[in-house]
Parts: sequence; C-alpha cells; structure tokens
Amino acid sequence: MSDAEKQAVQCVVDAVVGGDLGRLKSGLAWLSELPGYEFSTVTGQLMNTDQREKFSMFVIGYESPFYYRDGHVFGAVYTPSEFMCKKASPSGEGLPFEQVRDAVLKARGEHDEKVLQKALGLKAALEEMEDLLKRHSFADSKLTSLAHVELHKGQALLLAALNPVNAH
Repeated sequence: MSDAEKQAVQCVVDAVVGGDLGRLKSGLAWLSELPGYEFSTVTGQLMNTDQREKFSMFVIGYESPFYYRDGHVFGAVYTPSEFMCKKASPSGEGLPFEQVRDAVLKARGEHDEKVLQKALGLKAALEEMEDLLKRHSFADSKLTSLAHVELHKGQALLLAALNPVNAH
C-alpha cells in the first residue's frame, strides 16, 4: 500500500473514530481516486457488520479497523486477551451505521459511474484510432484489422463485466 493510500485509509478511520460524517465522505472520495484495492477493501469493511470479538495473534490481516455495536460503527482497538489472542473493542465516538452505509453506497456509486464512463469513452477512442490507422503510412492492414477486432472485443467484455446484472 502506498503512503497516499495509507493516509487516505487513516483519514477514513479517523473520521469514523471522531464521528465526522463529512470527513468520512471526503476520505472515501480521496481513497476512490487512488490506485490499488484499498477503496474496495475499506468500503467492504465498512459495510460488513459481522463483528468478531477475538482474533488469533497468528492470523494477520483479518482485523478490520472498524467495530460494530448497537447500530453504530466505531474504530477498532485490539488488545491482548486470552493466550495468543487479541480482543476487539470499540474506539471513539463512531457513526450510525445507516449514515456510514449511505456514505459508502454514494462513494461506490460515484466511483462505479466514473469507471463506466471511462469504459464507454473507449469506443470513441477506438474509432478515432481506426480512422488514424487507415491513413498510416506503413501499418500492416491484417494486423491492424485483428487488433481492431480484439480491442472492440475487450471493450465489450469490459462493459459486460461492469453490467450490474452480472454483479455477484
């Protein structure tokens, strides 16, 4: 994870701990702009209300930075517990889960719309490339034709992957 991603994730966690909905929304927007999987990971953790209380110290990476109790989302603090285990506890003021869910769904929706618009924009770029290739001085027409077909297939597959009907 890059330093920018770490800072953006920390901004989201701090917003939840501090009970600051506006900061949560801006943190999610910032995180959605960064490369990597952290946006998907953090929004998934915010939406997953299954709360485990105890974790093995041998298992790393399964602890969420969020804690759920009584319809609220808090920051999570992990303290030593039984032998070789740690216990999750709430930290901070927290936010009502409904507000967190709404913020996450809005951030995800905006990000998904941006991705869809980029995928749709590929078609115009591909058509422009095809037009330019027609006038290229030495391009191999058989290879450019094959590339054209494959690029259009790729764009069609991308749009199919983004279709909400196919979402699991």
